[in-house]
Amino acid sequence: MTDRWGFKGILLCAVLWGSLPLSAAPLSTPTQTGQTGLVNMPTARVAEDGTLRFGFSRFEPYRAFWSSLSIFPRLELGARYTSVSHTQGLMKPGFGTFKDKAFDAKLLLLQEQRYFPAVSVGTRDFLGTRVFDADFVVMSKQFGPVDFSLGLGRGRLDGGFGGVQYQPSWAPGFDLVYEYDGTDYANDRFAATSGAVRRKGADTFSIGYRWGWLGGRLAWQGGDVGLNAYVSIPLMQREFIPKLDEPPPFVAKTEWTDVASWRDSFEPRERLVTALERQGFRNVQIFLAGRELHMGFAHRRISLVARAVGRALRSVLSLGPRDLDAIHVTYFTPTDLALVTYDFHDIPLLERFFAGNATYAELLKGMTVSYSSPDTAKQLATAPVLVEGQSPVQPPVSEKAKSFEHFQWVSNEEGHALSLRRETHALDRVRFIPLNAGIYFNDANGALRYETFALATYTWQLGRGLFVEGGLRLRLFEDVSKVVDRSNSVLPHVRSDVGDYTRDGQFILDRLMLNRYAQLRPRVYARASVGYYERMFAGLGGQLLYFSKSSPWAVDLSVDTLRQRNTDGDFGFRDYRTTTAIAAVHYRLQRQGLTFTLRGGRFLARDVGVRYEIQRRFRSGVRIGAWYTVTDGRDITLPGSPGDPYNDKGIFLSVPLGSMLTRDTQAVARFAISPWTRDVGQMVKSPGDLYTIVEDPLLFDWSGRHLLSAFHK
Repeated sequence: MTDRWGFKGILLCAVLWGSLPLSAAPLSTPTQTGQTGLVNMPTARVAEDGTLRFGFSRFEPYRAFWSSLSIFPRLELGARYTSVSHTQGLMKPGFGTFKDKAFDAKLLLLQEQRYFPAVSVGTRDFLGTRVFDADFVVMSKQFGPVDFSLGLGRGRLDGGFGGVQYQPSWAPGFDLVYEYDGTDYANDRFAATSGAVRRKGADTFSIGYRWGWLGGRLAWQGGDVGLNAYVSIPLMQREFIPKLDEPPPFVAKTEWTDVASWRDSFEPRERLVTALERQGFRNVQIFLAGRELHMGFAHRRISLVARAVGRALRSVLSLGPRDLDAIHVTYFTPTDLALVTYDFHDIPLLERFFAGNATYAELLKGMTVSYSSPDTAKQLATAPVLVEGQSPVQPPVSEKAKSFEHFQWVSNEEGHALSLRRETHALDRVRFIPLNAGIYFNDANGALRYETFALATYTWQLGRGLFVEGGLRLRLFEDVSKVVDRSNSVLPHVRSDVGDYTRDGQFILDRLMLNRYAQLRPRVYARASVGYYERMFAGLGGQLLYFSKSSPWAVDLSVDTLRQRNTDGDFGFRDYRTTTAIAAVHYRLQRQGLTFTLRGGRFLARDVGVRYEIQRRFRSGVRIGAWYTVTDGRDITLPGSPGDPYNDKGIFLSVPLGSMLTRDTQAVARFAISPWTRDVGQMVKSPGDLYTIVEDPLLFDWSGRHLLSAFHK
C-alpha cells in the first residue's frame, strides 16, 4: 500500500466519536458495487427496509450494472454484473470482455447509539467464481452533519479502510465524501491487461446528489474519474402513483324497489346486472331467496377482493331491493373458483358505512367473512339471475354474454403499451399484444440475448370452471437463435435447445389447452389439464391444492405426463417423453411478508431432487425471492464440471403494475434471472398454478392488507 496519511486522518477523527450529539439522519448512499457506503468502501449503514436500488457505475477499468435490496431492516443484499475493459471473455470468442456476476451481503450487528457506533459485517462476491471476493467489518458514527466510518477487510479489501461523508445544510441533496480506498487493485484478475494495476486506491474524493428516487455521484482517485448513477425505489410505500384515472364508485338514483317488486318484474334485476357488468364485473350471478340476496362475480381488473366486493355492494344498495334482511357476496377468480364469501346481516349499518357514518369496527359487528363452500358456487351457478321458486330467467344481457363486444384498442393496461382486446360478460376473452420482449442475460452462449414477438391469446368458457385457452406467437426480431453451443450435460435437453425453438418457430402455436378447475371442499381446489402447455411441451396432468384455515401453510401436488414438442411450433412432437411429479409445501410468516416453499419430486429431465424457494412481499406488493435446486442430475456445462455439477438457481421479481399506474389492475410483471440453457432442476410451465391463483386475492403473505382493505373505495 502507498501513503497512509489519509487513513491516519480518519483514525484521528475517530477519537471524537461519542463526544458530539446526533443530528440529521445518516445517509445510506450506494457505492460503485451498489452496497451502501462511500465511493468504493462500505460503511456500517444499511438502506431503509424495503429499499430497492438499480444503478450503473464506471470507474476504469470496471463497469457494473448493479442492484441492491434491504430485504430486512438489518440485512442488505446486492447483485452486480461487472465488465472489465481491455480483456477477453473466458467463455468463447464473441462473448466480449470478461464479465462476472457477483452477490454481496451486509448485516447490521449493532445500531448506532449516543456513545457507540453502528457496527456491520459484510461480504462481497461470496458465490461462484469469487473474482472480487472480500470480507469486512466496519463501524460508523455520526455527529452533526458528518458521518465517520472505519473498517477492516480481507481478500480484495486489503487491511484498513474508511472515510467521511458530509451533508451540508446549505446545499440540500448534496454530500461530500473523502474515502481511503483499501482495495488491492494490483492483484485483481487481469490487472495487468485491464490497467487496474495502475490504480493505487487510497485517497478518493467525491460529490453526490440525490433528488427524489434519483441519485448520482462523481469521484476522483489518482487522476481517474468515476461515476455512479442510480434509482432508489421505496418498496414499503403502498403506491407510487395516485389513482387519477380510477373510475369512482357506482352512484345511481332510482325509484324505491322492494323484494316483492323484484320478484314480479324482470326490469330491476336486469338494471342491476347491467350496471355491474359496465363496471367490469364478469360472470355475475344473483340468487334471491326470501329476503336474502346471494351474489357472485369475478373481476379481472380490481386488485383487492374487498374493493371489488364494496363496489358491487354499492350497486346492490342503489339498484337492488331496499328491504333486504341480508346480502351474501361470493368472490370468484377469473378461473371460476369461489374463494371467499362476505355475509352482511345489518343492511342499514352497511348503508351508514358507505355514507361515512359508521366505522370499520362498527361494520364488523354486522358481517362475517368465510372461505366459500362448493355448495354456494353450485347455487349461484343455476342462472345469471334467479328468484327462488321460479324457473331460471335468462335476461337479454345473457345473450350479449354469448357474443363478443367490439374490439377495443387500449393503452397502458396491464403493463402493455398497446393491446387489442374484446371480452364477454362471462369469462371469455381475446387479446392481441403486438409487441412483447424477452431478455436472456449472461449465459455461456452470450452476455445478452433478446427476442421480440407478437402474441394473441384466447380464453373461452365452455361451462362451470371449464375453459379452452390458446395462444399464437409471431416472432419479430431476435438473436436467441444464434446460440450454437450444445449442452454437454448427460441430461435430456429439455431447455438447452431454446435456440432451436426460437430459430425454427417463426409463427407458432404457443399453447392450446383444455383446463377444468373445481372446488372440492372449502379450501380444497383441483385442476385437470390436457393440451399444449407451452412452446416446448404438451401433456396431460393435474394439480391438487389444500390450504389451512388458521395455520400459515398450504400444500399442493402436480403430476403431468409430458411429451416434447417439435421445434417449429406446430402440432408435432419429438421423441422425448417424461412424467413429472412435484409436491410443494408453502409456509408463510405473514407479519414479515415471507413465504418459504419446498418443492420435491421428479423434474423435467427425469432428475429427482428438491427446490428451495424464499420470497418476501413488501407493502407495495412487490415480491423478490430466490430459488436453489439440488437434484441427482449431473449438468456439467460450464461452470459445472464432472466433479462439481451445476445446480439450478436464480432470482425472481414480481411487480404488481397497479402500484405504478394511474388505474388499478391485477396485472403483474414477472422477471427472473437465471441461466436459460440449463436442463437440470427444470419444471414445465403450469397450465394454471392453483397456489398462484388463490395466493394474491387471499393476501396470504401480505401483513399490510386484509380482506376488508379498500372496502370503502
